[in-house]
Amino acid sequence: MKSIWEKLKVKWNVETDIRMIRIFFIFAITGSSVTLVRRPFTNLFFEKSTYGELHWYELIITMVAVYFIYQVLLFIIGSILGEYKFVRWFLLKMNKRFFPFLKNVE
Repeated sequence: MKSIWEKLKVKWNVETDIRMIRIFFIFAITGSSVTLVRRPFTNLFFEKSTYGELHWYELIITMVAVYFIYQVLLFIIGSILGEYKFVRWFLLKMNKRFFPFLKNVE
């Protein structure tokens, strides 16, 4: 039975373990960065700092904004750390699931 690590290497077409570590490092930095950006975003636009204080429509706006901020940060951080091709492929794959009109974009 293959490990999750090996399955992801095949699925993402990654040859080496070092590259996989670098990709996971990129995801970790990006996820942490988004959590640091979200609070100032909600303070700036809604003058509230936690999700519990937000109204339902403010929560939806925040989630959509965080989704796009995450993509921008992932692209920037991934490109800086040398994984431009992988990050571009990953973002296209992720967005094709949310936006059907992108199905033909390569």
